[in-house]
Amino acid sequence: MRSAGFTLAALLIAATVGLAQPPAITGQPVTGQPIAPPAAPKADPQLDPHLVAWEKKMKNAINMRTDITLKRTDAVFKKDTTYSGSVLCMKPKYAVLRLDNQADKTGTDYEAYICDGKTIFAYNGVQKTITKIKLPQNQAGVDHLMLDFLSGMSAKDVKERFDINLFKTDEHYIYLDIKPLRPNDQREFQHLRLALYGPGPATAKVAYLPAQVYMLKPGGDTEVWKFTNPRVDIEGVVEGNFQFVPIKGWDVKDAPQAGGGPVPAGGAVRPNGGPGIGLPNK
Repeated sequence: MRSAGFTLAALLIAATVGLAQPPAITGQPVTGQPIAPPAAPKADPQLDPHLVAWEKKMKNAINMRTDITLKRTDAVFKKDTTYSGSVLCMKPKYAVLRLDNQADKTGTDYEAYICDGKTIFAYNGVQKTITKIKLPQNQAGVDHLMLDFLSGMSAKDVKERFDINLFKTDEHYIYLDIKPLRPNDQREFQHLRLALYGPGPATAKVAYLPAQVYMLKPGGDTEVWKFTNPRVDIEGVVEGNFQFVPIKGWDVKDAPQAGGGPVPAGGAVRPNGGPGIGLPNK
């Protein structure tokens, strides 16, 4: 996904928790240009065990749901826009997600998508359009970071694809500093800082699950994602929860074959209190 693929990847694995509100994440935003791939990445005796544990957490979960708060900052106009929503994912390549503009009172300014395993249906509430993006079936989510992570990226794959470093750890969090090495990924983001819950006593139940992401995009815009109320391996989630939902009067079109075109950062339908998914606005 162009605008939210990597960040959504961080959502994909979570656990049911009953913890108190964690302390504020203290990592500061990072700026700068993408760096060149290192000639010979060095093994980090502290980083590698965390990546292996993160990989294990992702592989063990079947499905996951979490609430989302997203703040986008426009680098040119210095304007913040805040969205809220949720995402439901299931292996190997199923997802529904919706993000609503919190300042909008009409219920029409939202971004959404449904991925049924073969096609991504991207909804734009303002333009009243649905864009269909076919997924490659012979490879695991080529150029779709979210689907790559959902399908299961190993710690080795992550290190080959990204310049990833252990920024710091504290009582509650593990902070990973990430830069893309491949051109396709560099078009999605320049720099990313991911805070995972740490394995300490206060956060053991959610260890290695995402807590917050700061993303610097190629044009200088930034995004801050926060993930709350995660649930994992929810009973009753089936393929039928990830089927395309048409909306009367909306324009349905295919994404351009070359270049792919931008895909909205949100996904489809609003959860209705259970593992099932409600319908987009009609």
